[in-house]
Amino acid sequence: MPTTPQERLEKLLKQEEQLKARVQQAKARISAEARKERTGRLIAWGVVIEQKLNEGELKPEDWAQECQRLLRANERTLERALTGALDGLTPEEVEIKPKAEKGKAKK
Repeated sequence: MPTTPQERLEKLLKQEEQLKARVQQAKARISAEARKERTGRLIAWGVVIEQKLNEGELKPEDWAQECQRLLRANERTLERALTGALDGLTPEEVEIKPKAEKGKAKK
């Protein structure tokens, strides 16, 4: 048990360092979770776009043009263009038609 003021100060400084480490770990966990959620959204949207391209509902040149337009608009950065376009939307909100099996005509 600390008895001198110097010992108490050292104990408090040690506790402060421990708390700083715990805060840093908590922030890192929150950041990692946010990155995982964003990655999941981007992958899900990629699946939707790929399906639309494969089914012919979206032409590759139209998709490329739209991406370029978004990146040029208001001098947006890539980060703002990607997150702004996807915020609040989920792939479930986009109508996804089942893929036709190979060899069978689409209905």
